[in-house]
Amino acid sequence: MNVIKKQDDKYLWLEEVLSEDSISWVKEKNQTTLKPLTSHPEFAKLESDILKILESKEKIPYVYMNGEYLYNTWYDDEHTQGLLRRTTLEEYKKNNSNWETVIDFDQLSNIEKIKWVPKGFTISPNQKRALIYMSPGGCDANIIREFDLTKLQFVPDGLVLPKSKGSAVWLDDDTILISRDFGEGTLTASGYPRTIRRWKRNSTLSSAKTVFEISKNDTFAFQRSFYLPNNPEHKIILMRNIDFYHSEFFLFNEETSKTEQIDLPQMCDYLGHTLTSLFVTIKENWREFCQGDLLHYDFQTKTIELILRPAKNSSIHTTAISKNGIFVIINENIKGNLYFYTKSSSAWQSHHLKLPSEGSLEALTTDATNDNFFVMYSSFNTPPSYYFGTGVETFSVVKIQPAFFDYKNIEVHQYFVKSFDDTAIPYFLVHKKGLVFNGNTPTILYGYGGFEVSLCPEFSNVEGIAWLEKGGVYVLANIRGGGEYGPTWHQCALKENRYKTYEDFFAIAQDLFAKKITSPRHLGAWGGSNGGLLMGVCYTQRPDLFAAINCAVPLLDMRRYHKLLAGHSWIAEYGNPDDEKDGEYIRKISPYHCVEKDLPPNKKYPTIFLNTSTKDDRVHPGHARKFAAKLEELHHQFYYYENIDGGHAGHANLKQLAFKHALDYIFFWKELT
Repeated sequence: MNVIKKQDDKYLWLEEVLSEDSISWVKEKNQTTLKPLTSHPEFAKLESDILKILESKEKIPYVYMNGEYLYNTWYDDEHTQGLLRRTTLEEYKKNNSNWETVIDFDQLSNIEKIKWVPKGFTISPNQKRALIYMSPGGCDANIIREFDLTKLQFVPDGLVLPKSKGSAVWLDDDTILISRDFGEGTLTASGYPRTIRRWKRNSTLSSAKTVFEISKNDTFAFQRSFYLPNNPEHKIILMRNIDFYHSEFFLFNEETSKTEQIDLPQMCDYLGHTLTSLFVTIKENWREFCQGDLLHYDFQTKTIELILRPAKNSSIHTTAISKNGIFVIINENIKGNLYFYTKSSSAWQSHHLKLPSEGSLEALTTDATNDNFFVMYSSFNTPPSYYFGTGVETFSVVKIQPAFFDYKNIEVHQYFVKSFDDTAIPYFLVHKKGLVFNGNTPTILYGYGGFEVSLCPEFSNVEGIAWLEKGGVYVLANIRGGGEYGPTWHQCALKENRYKTYEDFFAIAQDLFAKKITSPRHLGAWGGSNGGLLMGVCYTQRPDLFAAINCAVPLLDMRRYHKLLAGHSWIAEYGNPDDEKDGEYIRKISPYHCVEKDLPPNKKYPTIFLNTSTKDDRVHPGHARKFAAKLEELHHQFYYYENIDGGHAGHANLKQLAFKHALDYIFFWKELT
C-alpha cells in the first residue's frame, strides 16, 4: 500500500482547502510572487485590451434551441456573471436582435451576496418551467432551482436541490429524477452521487425514493430523459459509470420503477436518445463492430446498426440528434467536416454539408422537433462564422465574430514529427507572415494529451493581440492520449504507456529546434488540468527543453491524486497508485516527488507559473500549493496564483478571466525574451 503520512509529506496541511493557515499561505504567495508580472509596464494595457475583447457586445451569441425559443447565456461589461436570455429564430437572424431576459445573474448575485455562475438548465415537458443549475463561485457542485418561464421568476416554494454534484431531469411536470448527495454512504469514492431518486413536488427531499443504485467503487450514476414539448411520452435512460471509460445503460420504466439493461459493450459513449432510438460510439471491437463506430440501437426491435465507421485519420468529434437523423462533426486530420446521417429503408445515408474545412467546427446544436441546426466554423486565421441550416437543403452564415487583430497576416502550417517510437505526431504552427526564423523566436507549445480530448485549430482574439501580432509563435500539439484520431490514439497512452504522451510533446519541441523556429531559451510550454500534469513532467523530466512553463489547475502529486476530490474517477486513465504494478510507473511521473534540489551542471529548472483555484472541486488546489511550497523550499524560481473563485475553469467572471490571461502572456513575454 502507498500510504502517505504527515511525516512523509510536510505540506499535507495545504490540502486543507479553506483552513486559516492555507488561505494565509495562498494570499501571501499571490501577493509576493505576482508582483513582477502585475507591475510589468505592459500588464495593465494588455489586461484592459483583453477585457474589451471578452466584454465585446459584438460577440456571437451561441444558442440552445428549445421549442419556439433560442436561449443564450451572455457576458459583457454589464453582465460579468452572465445573463440568461431568449429570442425567436426570426428575431435572431436580424442584425440587431431583441432579447428577452430570463435571469440576470449579476442582479441575483448582488441580491443574494453570492457570486453565482450559471451552469445550464433543463426545461419541463409543458415548457412552462425550468430547472436552473447555478454554481457558487464556479465549482462543479451546483444548486438547482425551479424557474417559471412564463412569469420569469423563481417559483415560490418550487423544487430546490441544495449544493451537490449531480443532476436532475424531468419525469413529468411535477416529478424529477435526481442524482445528489444524500449524506453518508450516498457518494462514490470519486465524490459523485451513487443513487438516482424519484422526487415529487410537495414532498420532502428526504422522502425521494431510490430507483437506481451503483457501487461505491463505481464512478457515478447518471440519468438522461427525452421528451418532445407538450408530449406526455418519455424515454428515460439510467447509466452506471463503472469508471471513466466503462458504462452500462438501462431503460427505466416509469410505472414500475424497474430497469432493463441495454445490450451494449461497456466501453461505450452515450451520444443521445429519442423515443425510439439510442446513439452511441463504441471504444472497443465488439461483435461485428469496430472500435470508434457510431451505432444506432432500436428500442423496439433491440437491433443495432452501424451508422458510421471513421477512417483511420479521422474521429467523431461532436454529434447532435434532430427529428430525422443525426448530425456528426468528423475531424479528418484534425480538421472539421459536418455530415447529416438519415435512415433509409435499408441503411443509414451520409450527406456531406460543404462548409469550410481547414479549421474546426464547434457549437453544434439541434432541435428534436425539426432538422434545424447551428454550427460554428473558425480556424487560427479565420474568425468564427455561425451557420444556420435545415437538414442538407440550405445553410448560411447568420453571425460573424469581429476580429481585434489582423488575422489575414497570420499563417498556419500543419507538420508531422516522428516520436521516439516512430509514430507520426501532428502539430500546428501559427505565426505572423514574414517571420524570419533563426532560433530566437518566443514560442508557446500548448498540449493536453489525455481523456480522449481533441485539440483543434480555433480562432482566438486574445491569442492574436497578446501573442501572435507581437511576433510570438503558437504551437498546438496533437499528442497521443487525446482523441484526435479516435479511441486508439487515446488508449495507446493509458496508464503504463503514459510516457508516450510526454515523448510526443518532447519530440515536437525538438522538431521546433531542428526547424530553427525557436530554441530552449525561447520555448515555453503551457497546459492545464491533465495538461498541467504534462507541464509538471516537462519541468521534472526535460527541463533542458524549456525556459518557461505555465502549469494551470494541475495534477502534480500522482501518489495521492486518487484520494483528492474527483481523483478516484481518473484511475482508468492513470492507474491506481495503491497497486504495486501501477504505483511503480506512477511514481516516475509524479512531479511533486520527482523535483530535485540540485540538477547536473549546466542544467536548471525553467521558471514555472503555477495557477489554480480555491473553488476547484475537481482537481484539488493542493496539487499546485504543495508543489509551490516544495519549490520554495528547494530555492527554485516560480510564480503562484490562486483565484479564490473560479472552479476548475479558474475564473468566475470575465474580469477574472482577463486578469488571468494577462498574467499568462506577460509571464511568457517576460521569461522568453
